[in-house]
Amino acid sequence: MVITVKTLLRGVGFACVCLLAAAGLYAEQAKPVGKTSSQVPEYVLWVGGSSPGRSEREVQVIEQALKRTEAHYGPYQLTVSYAPYRGEDWRHLLTKGERFQIVTTSYLSFPPEELTLIPVPIAGGKLGYRNIVVRRDRLAEFARVKNAKDLRKKMAGQGRYWPDMWVYEGNELPVKGGEGLADLLKSLDRGEIDYLPLGVDETESILQKYAGEHNKFAIVPGLLIYYPLSSSPVVTNQRPELIARLSEGLEAMHADGSLQSSPAAKFPPAHYRVIKLENPTRLFPVQY
Repeated sequence: MVITVKTLLRGVGFACVCLLAAAGLYAEQAKPVGKTSSQVPEYVLWVGGSSPGRSEREVQVIEQALKRTEAHYGPYQLTVSYAPYRGEDWRHLLTKGERFQIVTTSYLSFPPEELTLIPVPIAGGKLGYRNIVVRRDRLAEFARVKNAKDLRKKMAGQGRYWPDMWVYEGNELPVKGGEGLADLLKSLDRGEIDYLPLGVDETESILQKYAGEHNKFAIVPGLLIYYPLSSSPVVTNQRPELIARLSEGLEAMHADGSLQSSPAAKFPPAHYRVIKLENPTRLFPVQY
């Protein structure tokens, strides 16, 4: 199914309600942003692999970068796709450049003859911070967690194809993969995993979406996991003009400081316990 809403290039408004990829489905769900015409190039940005809070920020940045280059390259149409794809299929599809041409991701290693990474981080500063979600009846148990050593006695849950999997494995923390958020929360409820780390800007919306009114899960108060994590756009080599345009726009935004997050209260709060993990490699492997 394709959801299409046409709007003018200027005065764009959109709301991102993005679900993390669900296995086995190939239905397209997209929102065009920008002027439409047979003379105007269309670029499709896929964010179906990003969490809700993160994808909203990333879509806004890509849109701003393209607007920055309008005087040089002309008008455009940006379509935002939330279609779910199985596993790593999105990388093969991005290489072909037919269904979509841009992906924002924390994976930073790609075959240069197929894909081009634009090495400008576009995610906000909180990207590496994780709330710890547990069953509500285990809050007291997790209140005693102080460090990574304590977490080695417990099983984390992560999406099977999330780059975070390598972080937990690299820090010798037990981790079990799941097919998506709904699957992971079911595993948490059944006790197959002990905790589910989720980004601080997305946890509440995820629990509202997947946990509903059951109120059986809770965020461990005053406790966070942190590891360095960034997000950058990757573009198919089939669209060299898009690579040039997006690179120019993002570099201009980086130079004038508009890529920085707006000023906010100090994070994390001073009374929080933060378990810091190493990110064993920023160059996550790509398996074909």
